[in-house]
Amino acid sequence: MSDQHLSVSVAARHREIRAQYVLLLPERLAALAHAASDAAEMLRQAHGLVGSASTFGFMDLAEAARRLEQVLRAPLPNAAAAATQLEQALAGVLGAGEQALHLPERVEDAEEVGPRAEELTVYLLEDDTVQADELVSQMRPYGYRAKAFTDPASFREAVRENPPSALIVDIICGADYDAGSETLTRMLAEGPVPPAIFLSGRDDFAARLGAVRAGGAGYLTKPVDPATLAERLDQAIGRESIRPYRVMLIDDDPLVAAQYATALGGAGMEVEVLVDPVEAIPQIRRFLPDLVLLDQVMPGCTGLELAAVLRQQEGMLSLPILFLTADQALGDKRLVLDVGAEDLLLKPIGTVQLVSQVRARVRRARQLQAMMARDSLTGALNHAMVQEHLATEVARARRDGVPLSFVMIDVDRFKRVNDEHGHAAGDRVLRSLARLLRQRLRRSDIVGRYGGEEFAVILPGTGPSEAAFMLDALRRDFQAIGFRGAGDVLFHVSFSAGVAGLTDASDLAALNLAADAALYFAKRAGRDRVHIAGSLSTPA
Repeated sequence: MSDQHLSVSVAARHREIRAQYVLLLPERLAALAHAASDAAEMLRQAHGLVGSASTFGFMDLAEAARRLEQVLRAPLPNAAAAATQLEQALAGVLGAGEQALHLPERVEDAEEVGPRAEELTVYLLEDDTVQADELVSQMRPYGYRAKAFTDPASFREAVRENPPSALIVDIICGADYDAGSETLTRMLAEGPVPPAIFLSGRDDFAARLGAVRAGGAGYLTKPVDPATLAERLDQAIGRESIRPYRVMLIDDDPLVAAQYATALGGAGMEVEVLVDPVEAIPQIRRFLPDLVLLDQVMPGCTGLELAAVLRQQEGMLSLPILFLTADQALGDKRLVLDVGAEDLLLKPIGTVQLVSQVRARVRRARQLQAMMARDSLTGALNHAMVQEHLATEVARARRDGVPLSFVMIDVDRFKRVNDEHGHAAGDRVLRSLARLLRQRLRRSDIVGRYGGEEFAVILPGTGPSEAAFMLDALRRDFQAIGFRGAGDVLFHVSFSAGVAGLTDASDLAALNLAADAALYFAKRAGRDRVHIAGSLSTPA
């Protein structure tokens, strides 16, 4: 689905949710009127109207409900005055609510959506068909579908008719010394084009300057290392090999929650809505959000109280919490900062602003987490974090009665790679393997680096036979990747893997030992294979 179509569908969903709100508005107003004898219930209803009405653009109704809320909160000198003001404020809300039913639809702002995994097609302009074919095949393991063109005219036409996610352009194409950069310059004059990475056998300043002037997002000299090219494409596109941002949205008003969830989901985030704060702890442990977006006024438990409870839970001390509320009493941000929240956003808030605020905080949280929990070279989890996740998954598998597999992976003859091709080439091998594992495995799977050339993979809900099948396919794909070493020598690398499945008798230590023993068996059996613990043979 294109970004334009996705934005349209998000806007349509916003209109649908708003229509549901208008349809239910008379019921909300009736509930408010019926609560006249119960000040606490009326206050709750009024506060709910402040947040929901402002969210859907009914600002007069939101302001009338806010005045009613202020009357209910403020002490008055006598009962008669209180009754009069309450009656007037309630009449104002009901009148504004009646008017809101006949207001024209508000045009909702649309958040621009980032690139999607299914759109990761790249076009390659390269007149050398041998090099083009090799590069196309080399890009497949990295998750890019490359289509090669040998002449600038067909390349420009294809980009105009069906734009890809990125372009790979050889500066020298045919007899023209600067045909590639000139082609992109002409395309830029006609309109916006996808980000482009230039390839060239030249490494002079003039060639690089021409690539920059043509709008190039990167420049690589030939022979091109596919792993490096994939990294440059990732950076140019803004693609993340890690899972999308995850947000847990806790709000007792399902329509308001749906409105914000639609905006965040349309921006490429995974959103789960929770209307009952009592269920927050188990749902957070299951969903593992990057951020909790939390309403303040909810029945049974306020947002401040829930945040304090979450901070008492092991593993949730650093979980980012962002308050989103219409409660003006929380205007003093010290109240939310005292419970360890990131910030407070007051309703109403535009969807673009909401997405921007959430995205910025999740990005920062992931960066901090990566510094503490991930290996700096590969981006995979470090040894300690792998064991922590494994303990969690073992407990979950036993509780839910589902299978679990643990895999140990070792790059074959890695010392020879460093000795013959250089440590820089060895680092590229490790980064490529980690990237391949993260991209090709499921989002629920966990990839870590044990140290050196060893990696570990946790596969929840997966038996050892299925795990071995998945790892064997990855083994073949990894072996097909070509790396460039010292002297531009092309070389290939394989890996061996040991798979252990969780059994009734095994614990965390036993699972580690079984996977390690299976890896040792695979290495002794000749390397470049996957072995299942307890079996007598390895896959062919």
